[in-house]
This record gives sequence, structure tokens and C-alpha cells, in this order.
Amino acid sequence: MAERVNWGGRVLEHLPEAWASARRAFFYGDLLFETVRVFGGQLPLWPRHWARLQGGLAQLGFELRTDWDAAFFEKQVLLVAPPNARVRLAIWREAGGYFAPDGDTAQFAVIAEPLSSGIWEWLAEGLRLEVSTSVRLPVDAYSNLKTLNAARYVAAAREARSRQVDDVLICNAFGRVCEATSSNVFWWEGDRLCTVPLSEGCVAGVSRALVLETAAIMGYDVLEKAIHSEELEVADEIFLTNVVRGIQPVRIFAGRLLCSERTRLLFERVCQQVMPA
Repeated sequence: MAERVNWGGRVLEHLPEAWASARRAFFYGDLLFETVRVFGGQLPLWPRHWARLQGGLAQLGFELRTDWDAAFFEKQVLLVAPPNARVRLAIWREAGGYFAPDGDTAQFAVIAEPLSSGIWEWLAEGLRLEVSTSVRLPVDAYSNLKTLNAARYVAAAREARSRQVDDVLICNAFGRVCEATSSNVFWWEGDRLCTVPLSEGCVAGVSRALVLETAAIMGYDVLEKAIHSEELEVADEIFLTNVVRGIQPVRIFAGRLLCSERTRLLFERVCQQVMPA
């Protein structure tokens, strides 16, 4: 017997075609995605995105068509993206089945949103940051992936809004700092740049890896270390990173006013490596 659907008050004999194709993603979150920044019609970070995506697809057992390689997906992104844009590339398992899929064939969609600027912009006023009191993140082999399992991040973002701050840090199940709602976290201890290791459960951010590499090139000592939020309260500088906004300095954390001198220098060098001249 064919399934019937009540779609927002309309009774249908089947799901709309596009949604039927993506039903596993809708029902089970069986999807990986990349958020890609387009700068002046170029994708300078695309090789990093593709490497991360390949790893996640292999881990989850997705099967791509043989001609769906890095060049193919780069072309698909640029087909719909304005010159400056935020793009989401989503890949999901198309086959039917319930928790156990009938197969592993993948499907994809690209959704582009125009941005007003073709550069990462320095946030001079900085962010107001606190620690989430309502959310904890799990730590397992899948924590580093970008999937649809975002209920905890939504809850944390709502908490930040209710507390009238720009963002919150989310701790993991062990009570240690993990990440912000859509960013990795960095801090300075003197001339040493520190960040949370992937083993603490944070997303394996593309900009996170870029910042670590750039800091090392600049001669800074770089350290990945686990930390409790109370320890972070004495940091010299704190900043967040993601591919859409680049590096964003934190101005106020836990009631303390922070500086951003080293962060600004690092921001300028990272921009030189990424954005078209």
C-alpha cells in the first residue's frame, strides 16, 4: 500500500518529488554538508572542503558516482553561486529503508546565498561570549562531521539570544570546552596559540586547520589542548573561526574585556593566503 502524506494540511498520495528523493536525510539526518565561501567567483578553500567531505562520506559509507569528483562538485557550486556567496553543498543517501538503508547511493543539492562582501571583514567591535549552561555535546567518532544533527546547536544559539550575547561556548559531555554554535574556538597564552583538539568532539573546521597552519608559518608555537571554561577566563585573547566569517575576535568573555593584537595580525596573514588579490 502506498504511503499517504499530510503536507502542511494538504493530503497527498506521495511526497513531492524533491522531498521523496531526500527522505532519508529528512527522516534520519542521513546527510553530510559543507558550507563553502565564494570569494570573487573563486573557491580558494575548496580542496580543503573536498578532503573533509571525502573523509566523512567514506566514514558513513556513502557511494558517489565515479564522475562526481572534486572538479565536478566545484563546477556545481559555481553554477548557482553569485560572485560572493555562502553555499551549502548537501549530500545524502538516496536509497529507501528505515534505519538500515536499502543501499548507499548518494544524491546532492547546492544552495547559494549571496553575500554583500567579497572579503573576510575584521570585526572591530568584537564578540560578546559566554558559556552555555543548557547544552552538552557528545564525543564519539562522528562528532567531527558536519551532519544534520544540529538540535543542540540550535538550542545553544537560542540560549545566546536569550542572554543577549553574540555566541556561547558549548562544553562536551566531560564538561570541557568544545566549540561555539557554528565556530571553532582559539585562544592565546602569551605567544602560544591554542585550540581544542578534535578528540574533544568539535567539528573538524576547514578554517580551523588553515589558522593552525598559518600560525605555524608565522613562527608561533601552536598547541591543541583540552580546557575547562574556568581556565579560559584568564586567556589573553580569544577568537572564533568559520569559513563564512573567517576570524572573529572576542571582546568580552565572562565579564572580562579582552584585547586582540595577536589575533589581528593572524587575521591579516590568513586573509592574504585565502582571498583573491
